[in-house]
Amino acid sequence: MVVVIILSVVVSVALAALLSFASVALYVEEDPRLQDVVDLLPNQNCGLCGNPGCKAMAQAILDEDAKLSQCKPGTLEMREDIRDFLLDHPDESGEFVKVKM
Repeated sequence: MVVVIILSVVVSVALAALLSFASVALYVEEDPRLQDVVDLLPNQNCGLCGNPGCKAMAQAILDEDAKLSQCKPGTLEMREDIRDFLLDHPDESGEFVKVKM
């Protein structure tokens, strides 16, 4: 019985250490503007834009792979707000997103 408990503790500690290492080694840094663009979208996650949700649409906008008009529930005001936000906030290298309306 004691052997089983000791073995469980050793395995648990080893797996915890492995997860801790993996979280550092496999960390993927997101564009800091991503959440701001998601917040400006209607957040209906409808998929009408051809993306699986608003976060994917926001990433496509930042990658210059999508037009703002692809967001069907979005309004002209929303598109202008996103365009204005991206014109005021360059990426970390100082480049601006070429917004496609």
